[in-house]
Amino acid sequence: MAGATNNRIVGARSWSRARPVLLHPKFFEGFRDYLAGRPFDYRRLDGWPLLDQHRYENGREIAAECVAAGLAVRWGDHSRIPRGLKALVASRALERSSAHTLPG
Repeated sequence: MAGATNNRIVGARSWSRARPVLLHPKFFEGFRDYLAGRPFDYRRLDGWPLLDQHRYENGREIAAECVAAGLAVRWGDHSRIPRGLKALVASRALERSSAHTLPG
């Protein structure tokens, strides 16, 4: 995965593809850090595998979107994805899937 960047990641087109991303421990950590108001600390990510770095950033991004959308997500156990978060991510995946299949 050397040289991979987020702009090459097109996003999941189904809940079954998105679910493992949300279950990643670093996604959960990033999500919780954002909600706790912890600033992004790039030095903290030094030495992490690239996938862990991406998942941490993905978690922070989704948390920011939840806050902007007024969606209050209380997430205490990384293995149990809250219903509202699942609905948000699943709907986004469905939109991607639909957009991908449209002509033109």
